[in-house]
Amino acid sequence: MSERQTTTLRRPDGNSRVRDARRRLDAIHREDAGLRVANDFEAMVDNIFTFIKMPDPKNYLRYGLLAAALCLVGGFFVSFGGGSVGVAVIALVGLIVLVWIHPPIAGYIMIGTAPLIVGFSRDQVLPRLRPNEALLALLLVVLAARWLIVSREIKLRLHRIDFVMIGVVLTGFFLPLITQVARLKPLSVDDILYALVFVKLGLLYALIRNTIKTPGQVRVALGISLLFASGLGVMGLMDSLNIAATADRLHRFFPNDGYIVDDGRGAASIGNPIGFGVYQAINALIAIAMLLGNERPRRLIGLAALCTSLGVVGSGQIGPTLSFITGIIALAVITRSVGRLFRISIPFLVIAMIITAPLIQRRIAGFDGPGIPSATRTAIQNQPDYTQGESLFEANPGSSWDVRLYNLEMFFMPSFRDVDNVVWGVTPQARVASPREGEEFIWIESGHMWLIWSGGIPLFIMWFAFIGVGMHTARHVLRSRAGPVGIAAAATFGALAVVNTAQTFDPHMTLRGTADVLYPLLALMMVGYMDHTQAWRGAKLGMLKSPESREPSEDAL
Repeated sequence: MSERQTTTLRRPDGNSRVRDARRRLDAIHREDAGLRVANDFEAMVDNIFTFIKMPDPKNYLRYGLLAAALCLVGGFFVSFGGGSVGVAVIALVGLIVLVWIHPPIAGYIMIGTAPLIVGFSRDQVLPRLRPNEALLALLLVVLAARWLIVSREIKLRLHRIDFVMIGVVLTGFFLPLITQVARLKPLSVDDILYALVFVKLGLLYALIRNTIKTPGQVRVALGISLLFASGLGVMGLMDSLNIAATADRLHRFFPNDGYIVDDGRGAASIGNPIGFGVYQAINALIAIAMLLGNERPRRLIGLAALCTSLGVVGSGQIGPTLSFITGIIALAVITRSVGRLFRISIPFLVIAMIITAPLIQRRIAGFDGPGIPSATRTAIQNQPDYTQGESLFEANPGSSWDVRLYNLEMFFMPSFRDVDNVVWGVTPQARVASPREGEEFIWIESGHMWLIWSGGIPLFIMWFAFIGVGMHTARHVLRSRAGPVGIAAAATFGALAVVNTAQTFDPHMTLRGTADVLYPLLALMMVGYMDHTQAWRGAKLGMLKSPESREPSEDAL
């Protein structure tokens, strides 16, 4: 790899020097475009080999013996433990071997697999854990063991986003639990589990941050996220319309958080329609950013953009839809492509409106009716039968907003009369016990109120630091780096706008679905951040890389 050189563009003395400088810039841009088109197929093949990259040949025998030994253990479980146990052990062994050989696979697995299994409830598959939490813990253990045996090197370079993530863990986990003990308030197991979510998200960010380190790997990670999100988008639309009894089938494994199963709200395997809608919105922004960045193959990326956009509408939620619109506007502004994005969006909007017309008609039907009085609503919800809840929905779907305000005013806001609760928070749990029959908990449905409820003013301030620093960093990375990292930065800017808007309605900072794509996307944006900072400063000074100093491996990928 040749040493990077720079050419300084000084202020010209005449028009001829201006024209010469513009010609040089146009030649470089044409060369970049030609290189991208010529190497499109080679780049795709190279990405595939990057995904399955093998270690140095001298280690083949060592890893082969390790894989053979582990497979023998799996065969033992197949023989004596039963077929399902044996298959699970063999899959686990294969996962460990792949991650050991090529650590970026750990990041790919979390990005692609977590949304598929996050909808399983605690104790449904594993005691006290969700499967995605157990998977994250396993991958971290494998990576830690590999570091102890193979590397033992510490390269610690923290940047603004890293410090913000540390602040999120401190104000979301340590500080609430410490203040609970200091104020002599009871500390339950559920309090600890809810606070541990911040630690889990910090570890998820750290895993992606330390395993995916090149632009080619960022491209693979974005492609994997879009692949799985597209499938879930179609599944969510089928869930909301209950095509082929999809809603009933999914509810057996991934219990939908809606009051009734077939209520026009899709959640697919995430199990939460609100988190599912924002998850689809962020992936749709990734696809749109890839289209704006001239990534290929454009037809497949366009199909992914359509499927994920349908998933947003398929969630049947107003909050994610409004947040998605906010994200598109933010993406158009930060990429300076309002007109181009408008032209790209028209065919997608037309197709989406045609496909989702029955769902939209169903969801808005009854919004112009009167709200149900509190006494009537309470009488209906006190009935344990789901048919009573269905009668509430059919009477006026728009009354859900009335329910939100009623619950906030009756069960959450009175706790804030105590100043200590405002400063230090009430409890890490985002819920209170319900006094109604047939209803176990009442969940807080205001994300910004939840910040104060769970962590007080420190967590409330840290949220806006998280959004501000994230958008500021995304803008700098986007201005300094093209290719997959720049695309990830553009998508991150739009994603933070989406989540900040959605936070008005629900606690999306830790909500499953939203968190499973937001924090990995932040980590992907941070790939090569030191180079981004230096390049941005050079651009401010009018510096430009010369053609012979560019790295084809990064520009072509």
